[in-house]
Amino acid sequence: MYSSRRFGYSDDPWFRIGSFGVSTTAFVVGLGVISMFIWGIEGRFGPTFSELLLFSKDYAYGSVLEGDVWRLITWPIPNEPHIWTIILFAIFYMLGSQIESLLGRWRFAFFLVALTLVPAVIVTAVEAVTGITGYVAGLRMVEVGVLVAFAAQYAHARFWPGIPGWVIAVIIVGLDAIQALGNRNWFALIVLACTVAVALLGIRAFGYATNLTWIPKLSLASGSGQSSARTHTSRSSRRSRGRDHLRSVPTGDESVSPEIDALLDQVASQGLDSLSRKQRKQLEAHARRLRRRR
Repeated sequence: MYSSRRFGYSDDPWFRIGSFGVSTTAFVVGLGVISMFIWGIEGRFGPTFSELLLFSKDYAYGSVLEGDVWRLITWPIPNEPHIWTIILFAIFYMLGSQIESLLGRWRFAFFLVALTLVPAVIVTAVEAVTGITGYVAGLRMVEVGVLVAFAAQYAHARFWPGIPGWVIAVIIVGLDAIQALGNRNWFALIVLACTVAVALLGIRAFGYATNLTWIPKLSLASGSGQSSARTHTSRSSRRSRGRDHLRSVPTGDESVSPEIDALLDQVASQGLDSLSRKQRKQLEAHARRLRRRR
C-alpha cells in the first residue's frame, strides 16, 4: 500500500479520546466498527436497527419512498462483520486521512455527506420513475468515492507493488461496473456512476486535481467560522513556504500565468514528484524565461 507519511494527517481533530485525536475519517471508521458489533448482537430477527438504516426498495419494513427519508444518509453506517470489511476500513482510513488533511475536516465531512446523499437521492428519483430495485449499505461505495478523489489528486502515487493510484481506481471502478452490468443491476450501476461523478466534481470544486481540466470546476462557497479560516490560512502558508523552497524558479515581480501559478501550487502542496514530464518542462521553460529577463 502507498505510504501515508508523505502527505501527512490532519492535526485538528473534532475531539480527543485520551491522546488519540478523532478526525472525520476516524469517526466514520469508528461508527463502522460499532455497527459490526451491533449487527452481531441484534441477530437476524425482525426489523433490526441495522436494517432500519440501510437503503433498499426491497426491504419489507420500509423505504425512502414510504417515508423513511433518514435512509438517504444513514445507509453507510451498517457494516456486516467480515475480514473484507476490516480491510475496507483500513484502506478508507489511510486514503481518507490524506484527503482530509488536504481539504480540512469541515470540507472533508461535507465531501462524505455528498458521496452519501447525492447518489441516494438520484437513485431514489430513478426508482420512483422506473421501478428499479436494489440495495446499498456499508462504507464500500463511499470508499470508492474517496479512492477516486485520491487518484484524481495523486494520480501517480504508487500502491503496492508500484501500481499508480489512477490505475487502481480504474480497475476497481471498472470491475464494479462490469459486475453490475453483468447482473443487470441498474440500481448499483447508477449508484456507482453517481459516486464517481460526485468524487471527481467534488475534488475539482475544492480546487484540486488541476490536471483533470476536462472535469468542470463547480463553484463552492467557502466554509465559515474560525476552523475554515485556519485551514485556508494554514494551506496558504504551506504553499508560500513551499514556493520559497523552489530555488530553480525565481518568482520576482513578474506576472505569472494561471497555468504556471497552478503548477507552483501543486509543487508546494505535493512536491516536484507530482509533476508530469510535460509539466516539468513547462516549469523549467518558465524559469529560463525569468532568468533571461533578470
